[in-house]
Amino acid sequence: MDLTITTMIVVLVIVVLGFTLVVVKWGLAHEEKRLALKASGGADFQRMEQVLAATQAEMVNLRERVQVLEKLATDDDRKLASDIERLRSQETMRG
Repeated sequence: MDLTITTMIVVLVIVVLGFTLVVVKWGLAHEEKRLALKASGGADFQRMEQVLAATQAEMVNLRERVQVLEKLATDDDRKLASDIERLRSQETMRG
């Protein structure tokens, strides 16, 4: 059972890292568009700035979650259960 939980956490970390890579690629694409709009003086420049800021905030959030998942994946079993419960209670409070 411990191996199953560890395996699930490792798989989750891999999925989150993959998603983070996609978000980073989106962020880079947005930055390129922002620079192109800025150079051309386009009217959508402010909107692109807002989209980029939202993307960057999401990347920060995802990085924090990955750090937590990495910690959970490398921590000992007795601390793992308490951390999972703490995260569940935090998620309940946010929702």
